[in-house]
Amino acid sequence: MEKVAVAIRSLTEFDLTSVESILCEHVRDLYTGEVVESEVQAILGYMQGQSDEFGRVRSYIVACGGSDNVLGCMAISSLDPVMAAHFGEEAAGAAELLNAFVGKAYMGGKGVGAALLKAACELALKSGARNLVVNSGPRYFSNWGFYDRLFEKDCGIILNKYGEGRHAKTWIKRLA
Repeated sequence: MEKVAVAIRSLTEFDLTSVESILCEHVRDLYTGEVVESEVQAILGYMQGQSDEFGRVRSYIVACGGSDNVLGCMAISSLDPVMAAHFGEEAAGAAELLNAFVGKAYMGGKGVGAALLKAACELALKSGARNLVVNSGPRYFSNWGFYDRLFEKDCGIILNKYGEGRHAKTWIKRLA
């Protein structure tokens, strides 16, 4: 695969239309494949500064290509209570990676996800985090290899994180 040149920057309101297209590629029902519009809209709200169900505000970055077109996004925030309980002592001083999406045309070893993750790690470190943690549910099983490669440690499964029988795999990456 040929690497793609990317620039990483903070998300702006002008990116929302492009990001919405990327979200619609990925935020799909596990069984029907249909876009989960309510979840897409919730993520777009978080991107505009709305708090999530845990009262967290997320910090978003985007990867842009040559003509400043958005290729992907990631966010960091504090851990949700389930993640904090799962990681125990390692949760102290940790940031959580959220909403990690890369346009399908730019996935598969082109470097966009890796560049976003590197920038997310730097952002988390600047915010005082010592670890970055992430979970991924069954909808994104095909992306688990990305986390297996770029995070230091597989930290097991959170049972039923996304509903009955919908478990989430977890990982941790040390930042300092």
